[in-house]
Amino acid sequence: MNHTHFKKKQLAISLSMAMGLSALIPHTAVAEEEPTAKTDIEVIQVSGIRGSLVKSMDIKRQSAGVVDAITSEDIGKFPDTNLAESLQRITGVSIDRSNGEGSKITVRGFGPEFNLVTLNGRQMPTTGGRSFDFADIATESVSGVEVYKTARADIPSGGIGATVNISTAKPLSNPGLHASVGAKAVHDTSNETGKDITPEYSGIYSNTFNDDKFGILISGSVQERDNREQSMAVDNWIPNVDISASPGLSLTDNNQRADGTTWYPQNAGYAFSDNTRKRTNGQLVLQYAPSEKLTATLDYTYSKLEFEKDGRSFGVWFNNGGNVNSANINENGTYTQVSEFGGDYSTNLNRGATTNENKSLGLNLDWQVTDNFNIEFDAHNSSAESAGVGIGHDAFMIIGNTSCDWCENPTVNIDEKMADFSQGEIPLIDMTLTNGQAEILPSDMGTLFAGVNKDTNTNDLDQYQLKSTWYNENSGALSSINFGVSHTKIEFRTTQSYSEQLAAGWWLNSADWYDDSLFTRVDSSGLLDGFSGGGSDKLLNYYYDADFNEIVAIAESIDCDHPDGGIGACSWPADVNGQVQSGPIDNDHRVSEKTLSFYTQANFETEFNDMYVTMAVGLRYEKTDVESKSLEKPAAGMTWVNGNEWSYNFGEQTFSNGEGSTSEFLPNLDINVEVAQDVMARFSYSRTLARPPVNSLRSTTSFLGNPKVGQRKVAVGNPDLKPFVSDNIDLSLEYYYGEGSYMSAGYYRKQVENFIVNVTTQETMGDIRDPFIGERAEQAREDLAAEGITPSDQAIHDKINENQGTEQGTGITGTATDPLAIFDVARDTNVETGNLWGWELAAQHMFGDTGFGLVANATFVFGDVEADRDAVGYQFALPGLSDSANFSAIYDLNGLSARLSYNWRDEFLTGFDQHSSPIFTESYGQWDINVNYAVNEQLTVFVEGLNLTDETQRTYVRYSEQLLRANQYGARYNIGFRYAF
Repeated sequence: MNHTHFKKKQLAISLSMAMGLSALIPHTAVAEEEPTAKTDIEVIQVSGIRGSLVKSMDIKRQSAGVVDAITSEDIGKFPDTNLAESLQRITGVSIDRSNGEGSKITVRGFGPEFNLVTLNGRQMPTTGGRSFDFADIATESVSGVEVYKTARADIPSGGIGATVNISTAKPLSNPGLHASVGAKAVHDTSNETGKDITPEYSGIYSNTFNDDKFGILISGSVQERDNREQSMAVDNWIPNVDISASPGLSLTDNNQRADGTTWYPQNAGYAFSDNTRKRTNGQLVLQYAPSEKLTATLDYTYSKLEFEKDGRSFGVWFNNGGNVNSANINENGTYTQVSEFGGDYSTNLNRGATTNENKSLGLNLDWQVTDNFNIEFDAHNSSAESAGVGIGHDAFMIIGNTSCDWCENPTVNIDEKMADFSQGEIPLIDMTLTNGQAEILPSDMGTLFAGVNKDTNTNDLDQYQLKSTWYNENSGALSSINFGVSHTKIEFRTTQSYSEQLAAGWWLNSADWYDDSLFTRVDSSGLLDGFSGGGSDKLLNYYYDADFNEIVAIAESIDCDHPDGGIGACSWPADVNGQVQSGPIDNDHRVSEKTLSFYTQANFETEFNDMYVTMAVGLRYEKTDVESKSLEKPAAGMTWVNGNEWSYNFGEQTFSNGEGSTSEFLPNLDINVEVAQDVMARFSYSRTLARPPVNSLRSTTSFLGNPKVGQRKVAVGNPDLKPFVSDNIDLSLEYYYGEGSYMSAGYYRKQVENFIVNVTTQETMGDIRDPFIGERAEQAREDLAAEGITPSDQAIHDKINENQGTEQGTGITGTATDPLAIFDVARDTNVETGNLWGWELAAQHMFGDTGFGLVANATFVFGDVEADRDAVGYQFALPGLSDSANFSAIYDLNGLSARLSYNWRDEFLTGFDQHSSPIFTESYGQWDINVNYAVNEQLTVFVEGLNLTDETQRTYVRYSEQLLRANQYGARYNIGFRYAF
């Protein structure tokens, strides 16, 4: 049997390369090996799509454990312009899309929060949570991405699904002058108001000097895109709405549910947003190798994503009972047809802007102390910020017909409004108007109310890693030992501010304040034509548009007092630079994590029964301390206002404090056996962890709503949450039967402990007393009973005031004679254990020297963590669980390189709504094409097409007829060139 043998030291270096750390190995290390070693490793110099696939396959083959990879086709040329869209082509990886672009990843059924992303082995900061947004990063300086599905002691923890390492180019890893520039014209077919053609520019320069002892690399890119996002949405499906009081109700009830539960739509509306996105990326890398033993690397990475939107929405809003004309309920308990009397017509004018900014400054020192001992020190300071800019994340103004009975010139109102969810992918909505009027007119339009919110999320991360490797140059199975220590400090902060609802004359005839010329009727018959029920199928095919700034300026001047009262303007926050402001910060949450880690790992290679065997055995220990602070307004007491009306007595806003501490041992074992020539069998066991959601670690105590009897609810954070911990087993069999050709089958199983459940307990809160059951209340009940009066809440309240000689209607506050109040306190708690398992199948075949090739893979995921769409109330389930598949046909010969790809993801659970109802995203498939032609050795021209068939996305609650959101984007086409020096 022919085996792929390695020298001991070579094995350690090869494993390090497979782990994405090749840039951190001294650039002279391979040269120190024996001359015969040069014949042991195949040097791949093929570029293009085929070359990328061959290199990725070789990384998979040489790795310890289960690792998949994507490598660049050439300097400055990654297979896709979006990292997430490249990753989705890896077995077991699915993506979430935002605004039609790849954004976040799910691996083996575990969503974005369960996967760790590193940059050159360094943990990267994220905002608003732990999920990394790949849309922020351009691909021009990326040399490769590795997905580690099995854990190793020497890589950072945090990924139960996978750890994804993004590798960037280093000048000393590729000595000499290498440079390229590129330009691209982007056409998004969905664009309506922006530029039909937007530019993308990129460039990378790498060079070495002084006998390759000093190197510099500079890369940068600017990418712009304009598009329109079309959607239809229902804000909420409300359970068990009582419509029995509706006069003249016509109801068809086909509900077959044993519990009789029903779900009623809150509204149904069309929307679109004209978006502008600009992505700026840059990187500077300086390297210095004063000797063959030492290499120093200083690098700075920067990315900025600027996003602006200008949106409109219009539709029908329901009152959820009392004025229903007719309704149909299907066998699932869903109101599939609803008709209500009355109401207002309104259009939402909204705009917003967000900037995501990432910065990372790092230093790496790699010292080959002796021939068999290496030390590496790595430090970086990185930050991420996502913030609303200008007017904020979102500012909206509701305009519509604003009729009043007593107005001098009342405007038209809705007579009847309806929505039909029983046919088509999106519902049909319509309305009729009072007085037989056919349509809303400009003279009917006024303002209702407005609002502005602005959020900021920041994450600062400092990490120090010291890694060492000892190579055994003597005989024996032990080839090397890795050991090291790291310290990571992460600080999260989230601030939120909201203007509350800004009055704009909704109770007046505000139409009198606006000239008819401000409103423009827009035909919307082409909107959402990718769905049945949209486009020309729609019944309501117009809306009124207006200039946002003009409408806001007039709304701010409206006299908001009733005509019978005094005179005064609406209370709006002061403008800054002509923009409405969101007001002061309402919420300020801060979480700090400090993690100290130690690890050691022994690597072996040997032969057993004529089979070549490698093994890695490791152990990682981690201790994490959490501190959290949250701005909160504590309740000092309760006041029984009157009858069943209650209120809290709040103190001054202060910062709460909380802390927690956890420690974990994380072992790993990887065994690779070449059971036959070119046939590799793998077994891996590991324990991995993922940190709890950041918002669950907050220390805040929030008193929710008003403290009415039976409705006293408090939400409390839990900084002492444990991490999710998973015991993982992987088995795989791989057959490498030709250059660039292989087949593989893998099975994995994960048992995850400490899944979080929101648990409610009965607790007292400080010294808050309950006057409803105190001595005064009990005496009042006895007095009322003696007088033969029913002890209603109002009667008890009046009697207490009478007994204590206070005026009727005086609020009653708890005193020391009253018992402590009991609250329903909800907090996230580690409770559940879940099991997931699945199969991964992959094949890659190159048809000899013809240039043709095929790539296909599929993942099948199972588990006891799936949601029951029929269950009512809380249930535990894991979002993101879904099957997926990929197919690519390639051609790469004589300068022509082409790839046609299809990616598919099955339906999956997205999450839960406020009523504990499961939300599902329907299956989605997308065709993409990429064609490159090398005009000569320097110049390459290319054409790219994404979402060629204009696929749409759809989410729903429980059952497909309970539409939550339908999105339509369109295809994108790019044409450009790249010139290499």
